[in-house]
Amino acid sequence: MAKNLDNRQRAGLIDGVWPLEGFVSQGIDEASIIKYGFIGLGQGGSKIVDAFAGIRSPKDGEPVYTCMIVNSNLGDMKPLRNIPKHLQFGLKGYEQGVGKNPEIGKKAFLENGEEIFTQIAERMSDCQMIFVVGSMGGGTGTGAINVLIDAIADYIGIPVASIVSLPAPHEVESLNAYNATAELIPKLSDHRQDENDRLYRGVENISILDNLKIFEDHRDNPEFPELKLTWDFYSNYKVASIIHEWNVLTGMESHISLDAADLMNNILLTGGVLTYAKKKINLDETVSTEDLLTQIVETYKGKNVLANGFDYKKDMKALGLVVVMPKNRADMLNQDTLELLRLKFRDELPNVGIYPGFVSHNDSNTAIVYTIASMGGLPERAKNLRKEAEELQRIREEKERNASGFNMGEKISRNPGNTPIRKVSTSSNPFGNDAQKQTAAANETKKKFNPFAR
Repeated sequence: MAKNLDNRQRAGLIDGVWPLEGFVSQGIDEASIIKYGFIGLGQGGSKIVDAFAGIRSPKDGEPVYTCMIVNSNLGDMKPLRNIPKHLQFGLKGYEQGVGKNPEIGKKAFLENGEEIFTQIAERMSDCQMIFVVGSMGGGTGTGAINVLIDAIADYIGIPVASIVSLPAPHEVESLNAYNATAELIPKLSDHRQDENDRLYRGVENISILDNLKIFEDHRDNPEFPELKLTWDFYSNYKVASIIHEWNVLTGMESHISLDAADLMNNILLTGGVLTYAKKKINLDETVSTEDLLTQIVETYKGKNVLANGFDYKKDMKALGLVVVMPKNRADMLNQDTLELLRLKFRDELPNVGIYPGFVSHNDSNTAIVYTIASMGGLPERAKNLRKEAEELQRIREEKERNASGFNMGEKISRNPGNTPIRKVSTSSNPFGNDAQKQTAAANETKKKFNPFAR
């Protein structure tokens, strides 16, 4: 489908499939947005990054972001649509996968890490932030993600972030996810300094996708039901679209802007877990400016895209907000309404830095509200991940204890009368001790040579 589209049409779709908002393809100076790089680890991470690789420029139709993937199982790479072969890196010696074992996944990456790291350093040298992306339930991505994040942060000198997905509840996958996430999260507050006095964190921000939440959204209220997507593609497009749309918003012309530097310095580099929200408001049904402002303020807590269950009052560090207004309604938001909005947020979220921006687009009756929050706490599913893993393990152990087992009892004697049988030792001479020893030695030799020898 995408082959038959012009550059502007391709820029309006991910993979030629998933519709992005109209302002994305209107054309901006791409130097004004943040230059991200994405590295997908394992099957899950590779699929997410393949969605980012499907985002195209309206100018020349080329990929907007530098993307590459690393995986053990070569078969998992074949369905990828957008990552070229020279940016797909297999883990030699582990071509059949690592069987959801993170320790083997880590070993596989370390054995192949020199070549992969060289490629990352060369191909992503001009990126402003590198996202390491992985599914936390498997083996390759789960085992490699913490090793690679440390290597990029310490040796390449580019801020590193992470996008991770939590699996649906499953004993092995939930345990893997908990252990890897428990190692990853402390990097948000791990302040480091290199020999050139560069100050940085082990990881600058983390976006958490709750697969269970996204699956339920897809099942109950999909955004584009006519596309008939399976939930995994739906999930990948959701995260790719919200991060790209946010990036484009920072490059749009506006009198009241949240630009790329604001987003980077005040949200992305604050050491938080990021949560994204998006809401569309029909302005024909909005009766007043006060009503509009109320709906804008409520967006951050009611329309989360990737995960639910944050404690906004307690944990929010900073909030970025951009409202996309129709050009013919742009006068509804100005410096006066901006100040009213700040007052509302001050009451709603005291002591939180709020960074607002307004832009306009062609849509005649719909406002789109975007929020991105840096949080000093986890979404509910991540908070309870250890309990989930332990409970699933307990259920399995209890089931094993209660299983009927394999004990069939002792063998039944073929002697119908159950008469005791006396064993007799035979030799060439029943009265010769030497003969008995020779026979026993001969029998023992036969046994060692072939257990079935006669």
